[in-house]
Amino acid sequence: MDERVSSGGAYGWFLQRITGLFLAFFLIMHLKVLHLTSQWHLDFTVITDRLHASGWWGIFYILFVPIAVFHGFNGAWGVIEDYRPAKGSGKGIKALLWVVGIILCIFGYFAVNELLRKGA
Repeated sequence: MDERVSSGGAYGWFLQRITGLFLAFFLIMHLKVLHLTSQWHLDFTVITDRLHASGWWGIFYILFVPIAVFHGFNGAWGVIEDYRPAKGSGKGIKALLWVVGIILCIFGYFAVNELLRKGA
């Protein structure tokens, strides 16, 4: 059996746990603000008004996007690694995950930035 051990996986493992903690915090905040303490009628105007009411919501969403993307793609990479892809294809898949992840983070940044600048 081909057993490969690398110390590089420790960083991914550690960051997966850290981003998981942040996502748990974001989920609790989401549930508290949108489902437990706000009015039941939510639409685009309500969301953008809340976003403009405090700069913290902008920071919240700017942090949320890359943390969620990293957590999801790092988890996907962990699943792919369990199938032990060939060295070349593994590097290609990992590079693809990074490129798509960076593109999603950039898209998310521009979307949040547009909502912060103009709103409705």
